[in-house]
Amino acid sequence: MFARVVMYFCVGLAVASCIESGVDTEVLRAVPVAYTISPERAGPIDGTTAYSTAALRQLFPDSDLETVRTADESGVIHAITVFQDGLQVFQILPDASGREIRAVHGSGLAIAGPSGERLGATFRETGARRADCSVGRGAWSGMAVCAHPRASNVRLVFDNGGWDGPDSELAPQSHLASGRLHRIVWQPPRAS
Repeated sequence: MFARVVMYFCVGLAVASCIESGVDTEVLRAVPVAYTISPERAGPIDGTTAYSTAALRQLFPDSDLETVRTADESGVIHAITVFQDGLQVFQILPDASGREIRAVHGSGLAIAGPSGERLGATFRETGARRADCSVGRGAWSGMAVCAHPRASNVRLVFDNGGWDGPDSELAPQSHLASGRLHRIVWQPPRAS
């Protein structure tokens, strides 16, 4: 239980302080990738997956599912969270109806993005471009929320690299380059 609480704190609430306090690139490389986020899916979750504990339990039969409070740009909400071996992997956020998935947050160290991005990697290491980013709002105020170059329904969320400017402005490239990846956000692809 203690490992779950610590990981939830580090990944769910204060990734920057967790990463700054010792989770470096070497540690990230040592954690094997359990799930990949692509344009089509977030691990086993795809655009047809319902937002329900029963549906998600079928996709993650050997994992623990819990409802936790989390925050994104829209505010604080309850999300079904997948824990594997006591560590957080995904947060699944409901849409307004509570029946469909609005977004899936890759929130654990065992997640890789469409180009192999891992939480804790720097903005520079991921190859992200400042021109593809906007400044976050709400709980992500001051963070860089960046469109993924290979997946229009995936966003990468970075801290501001220690920049002490206004939260309403995107950090300059000189600071953003060392900003760390906090979340990989997947939204189900929309039917055309």
